[in-house]
Amino acid sequence: MTQNIQEQNIKLMRLMKQAIDDNLLVPGFHPLLQTHFPSRKTYLLSCNLKTATGQIIPYKSLRKLATMADMGAALDRWMVKTGLQTLKRMHLEQPEANIIIPQSASSLHNREYPRWLDRQSSREDVSIRGLIISFRLSQIAKNLKLSSECISGLHQLEINTMIDSFTTHPAALKILKAMGSRYMSAAPALLKENDDTIKRIINTCHRHSILILLPGINRAEDVNLCWSFGADLLEGNYIHPPAEDTDFSFSPVIV
Repeated sequence: MTQNIQEQNIKLMRLMKQAIDDNLLVPGFHPLLQTHFPSRKTYLLSCNLKTATGQIIPYKSLRKLATMADMGAALDRWMVKTGLQTLKRMHLEQPEANIIIPQSASSLHNREYPRWLDRQSSREDVSIRGLIISFRLSQIAKNLKLSSECISGLHQLEINTMIDSFTTHPAALKILKAMGSRYMSAAPALLKENDDTIKRIINTCHRHSILILLPGINRAEDVNLCWSFGADLLEGNYIHPPAEDTDFSFSPVIV
């Protein structure tokens, strides 16, 4: 049984490498609603992979495969290149448009990453206005020194950052304030936290001019209503219900 699992993992890792090398990944763009600027286009970038058998491997699974195959940095580079090309097209329609690009610890803990991203934006001839680079809170916590260097380097280039999967961990708010990120994305468990916890997080974020994203809202009852006075961006099927003809790939725009 263990051998079968290992063989399957090896096949999946080879598939991941081929997907990146041969550009087989399919980008996905999840529309976000800005509560204060509802007409402003903002997208969260993801991707998936369709196998030869028709199976769809979603973004979260691809991230795990990339880590197993030591290809986290390669997937990061693909995401950045795709995101920058998309942002360039979005700016033609709306200069204030935003795109959020998730990145892994491979980039977060790489001192050269900010300079690489700066060179990449110059190569693509795209303004970094509206570019938001997202890192998970757990990745930041693993190496605060390297994380701070990377995030500070991005801020010096006027590239905004987001702390993703934000939790109620005692150190979470301290990390959020120390990193100086412009955005925070709540972890699923945080959406239904108690009133006092939510109010404390909202007040702290807004006191430090941090915008709050609530992701994965598929039903109204999934979210504590206390968020209604503090959430700045919303994502999920409840916010943008997909229709039969909805195409979440770019360039169709959903507002």
